[in-house]
Order: sequence, then C-alpha cells, then structure tokens
Amino acid sequence: MKDIPFRPSRRAFLLGAGGVPLVLTGCGGEDTPTLPIATETPAPTQAMPTPTQEPVASPVPGYQDPARWEGRTLRVATAGVAEFLDDLTDCFFDAFAADSGAEVEHVSLNREGVEGVQSQVESGNIEWDVVLMPSNQVLELSNLGVLAAIDYDIVAGDNLYPEIMMQHGVGAMLYSTTMVYSVSVETPPQTWADFWDLSLYDGTRALRRSPVGTLEFALLADGVDKAELYPLDVARAFSVLESIREATLFYEDSKQPVELVRTGQVGLASAWSVRTTLPDVASLVNPQWNGGMISADAWVSPRGSENYDVAMSFINYATRAVPTANFSGRQPFGPVNTDALALMRDDIVAALPNSPEHLRMQFFENWSYWRDKREALLAQFEEWLLNPPEATPAD
Repeated sequence: MKDIPFRPSRRAFLLGAGGVPLVLTGCGGEDTPTLPIATETPAPTQAMPTPTQEPVASPVPGYQDPARWEGRTLRVATAGVAEFLDDLTDCFFDAFAADSGAEVEHVSLNREGVEGVQSQVESGNIEWDVVLMPSNQVLELSNLGVLAAIDYDIVAGDNLYPEIMMQHGVGAMLYSTTMVYSVSVETPPQTWADFWDLSLYDGTRALRRSPVGTLEFALLADGVDKAELYPLDVARAFSVLESIREATLFYEDSKQPVELVRTGQVGLASAWSVRTTLPDVASLVNPQWNGGMISADAWVSPRGSENYDVAMSFINYATRAVPTANFSGRQPFGPVNTDALALMRDDIVAALPNSPEHLRMQFFENWSYWRDKREALLAQFEEWLLNPPEATPAD
C-alpha cells in the first residue's frame, strides 16, 4: 500500500466525531499523529435551506370522491418525526384523507420497529394497515409470510421504476449512497477508482460498516461495470477492500461520514445523499453521483389487515405523480413516479438522486441478492474487519 502523509491516530478514529465509537482496521501506534484539519476547509456556516416549491394543486386522477372511504380509518406506521413526518402528513396522509374520505391515523414504529409487523401478524392482533420501511427489509418479511401481496390491479405501475415494484411492497421514495467530498478540493473525485487512490484527497477514507454498497463500490473501483455488478464477485471485492483497509474508517452512524469530510478528518467518504443536504453541511460537502447506489423506502401492508382495500388505495395514491412531486419538493428524496419530475422545478430536480442526469450514472441496490446473501456476507464482513490477515514475512 502507498504511504500516506498523515494517518489519524487510533484514538481519533475509534472515537470519531462526537466521541461515537468507530472502527479503524489499520495498525499504528498511539503516537501516530492525528490528521490535522486542512487549513483550506471552510469554517462551518449555515447553508441556504434546501430548495422547496409550493404544492402542486392538480387533482390525483380517480380520487375526487371525498365519500369513497368515508367512515374507514387507515393506520399508517412510520419512523417519521419532526419535519419529515409533517411532510408525510401533508403530502400523503392528509391529502389522501381529503380526496377519499378516509381518516388516516399515523402510528410511530418506536422501539418495536418493522419487526412489529411480524409480531402482529403472528399474534393475529394487527394494528397497522400500511407500514413505511426500508426496501431491503421488504423481501425478508415477505419470506416470513407476514406481508400482503400488492394488488397491481389497484396500484398502477405504468409510471413507476420497475426496480421498486416488488410482490409485497412498492417503493415510496428514493435516496442514494454516494461518494462525498469537501467543496474545498480543487479537483472533485470522478469515480470510485479515485476513492481507492490513496495518493489523492489526504489518503484517508470512510466507508459504511456493512457489505451492502461497500462491496459494490469496491468492484466499481476495480473496473467492474455497474450493469455487471450482480451477482457480486465477493472474493474480488474483499481483495480490493484490503488495499485501503489501513486508511479506512468504517462507520455505523449515518450522520458521521459527512461530518468526517466536513471537518477534514477524512478525505472522502460514502454517505447517504440526504445527509449532504443538511443545513450545517450542505455548503461544505458535495456528493459525487457517479457510481452511486440507489435505494428506497417502501410501502407495505401486513397480511390480514382488515383495511387491505383502503391500504391498496392509499399506496396507489401515494405513488402517483402529484403526491410524490409534492413530497420531493419538500424533502430531498426522489419521487418513485417518473411523471413527478415534470411537475417540479428544474433546480429541485437537479438535486435529486433520480434526476435524469444522476440516474444514468447510478445503479439500483439489488434487494433480491441481499435478501439471499445478507446474513452470510454480514458475518464475512465482520470477520474480515476484525481479523485482518497476517502480513507475509519479508524474505
């Protein structure tokens, strides 16, 4: 591996920003100098708010009957809080209620999380009708038989991305995992090969402590075409990762990578695109969309819900162009309905993970692959991370 001019001390990497435990796999003594914050890194400033637009007032086709579901109550469970929940409520819950007559009641997932779907279905005490969850969990719960099949005679899929149309779930909003770099760099990184080149950008990196995305990025850095990623060449991916092991911090908190780049603790990081829009970092870090991995949250309905018919009507409504455009006009998630982009301002579309320009450069996370391989590769990743191979003695 190439020498790098500075390497953060083991204590600096283990504590990370805000003293949150992290993992660094590299060696090096306690007297290793801590990487200084680059002098050209701008001081934190309050960025302009993420652009928003006024709601699109056009009616949703087929939903101009405020008596359609009158007297019915739909219980929707999400992990949403604060402004995110406010925008879910305005753009989806209240809008559907006004256009259909149903009462929509929000329920917080709280500590029970999406596992609550399984416990409710197995106990026969089903309290939720619709749940918003990460798409990578939809197929896992589907295998357990606790999710109702999506009725695509009701949920129209003509203008939805095919990758987010699953048997037991439908994408609700899109986000990406991208490379993130400081606005202070003279020449932005262009590909994951630049990420793996430790002669660039201070020679320090941050990657998610998970094989999901991390293995894909390693293969892209090694020249694999994004269309040929799956099934992953796991041995090759770990070999590529090994080449930057000692210079890489593996984070678990999604807030950390943008902070590490913002403060100059690492030169480059992988991070969720929505984190780059936060006010305290938006003017200081940029995403590089090339080679990004598009992921999604999804709408599902627990099997046996007494309001299955209303749930399907809601999911169809929540994936139409107008509601998705309204939500993406207020939150930095991409709309799952392709027609929504034409309803949005150009400056907002240009910042979304699925703008036409960004979409061409990225790939969708393969949820089927990770459903089958997740458990084994999580174990392999942890084993690799915590037990580096011994160095071969010099002759």
